[in-house]
Amino acid sequence: MSELSELIEINRNIERQNDEIIRLLKKIAGEEDDAPDAFEYVKMESIQQEIAEKILSEIPGRLLENEPEVGVVHFIDDRNIFRLTVENNETKVDNLTGSSRPTNFKCQEIIANESIKRNQPIPESTVILDKDQATELPILLKMCYDQGAKNIFLPWYSMTQIIGAPETLMEILKLDFYKTEEQLIEKVFG
Repeated sequence: MSELSELIEINRNIERQNDEIIRLLKKIAGEEDDAPDAFEYVKMESIQQEIAEKILSEIPGRLLENEPEVGVVHFIDDRNIFRLTVENNETKVDNLTGSSRPTNFKCQEIIANESIKRNQPIPESTVILDKDQATELPILLKMCYDQGAKNIFLPWYSMTQIIGAPETLMEILKLDFYKTEEQLIEKVFG
């Protein structure tokens, strides 16, 4: 929402500048009336409302705050958020934040296929990371938090990276560690 607040403040500054320009032009033209009439106020409020609605409609929701469908898994690789979808035995990976391709998504593909096999979606707002993706864990966890994730499945070895992390982080994000792909499947769908 900070982007929206900034855009609204910029809009207000532009309006103030425009009002001042109009006032000065009227003064130069010999019209000393500084007070705008009621119609101008209503018109300005209407324009402000239209601008605010347009801005709100263009701002996407948080990418990981979702209720996935069967066969859909979200993950992060190289600081990009991806959505993996398996449909009709075909795997499709979409980068939701950039244009790069993921280096490895085998683990996520296994979970998506299991989701189809069980006809059960993974829990809402879930991110699944494998060993290669769980590097720079503090940055990834911040991305997950900022984008609305609630459940994060991580490989067991990455537990050492969160030693000393704030206790509130553990309360805000549900971190679940797995040792094997079989254990991951049990934890996600169990």
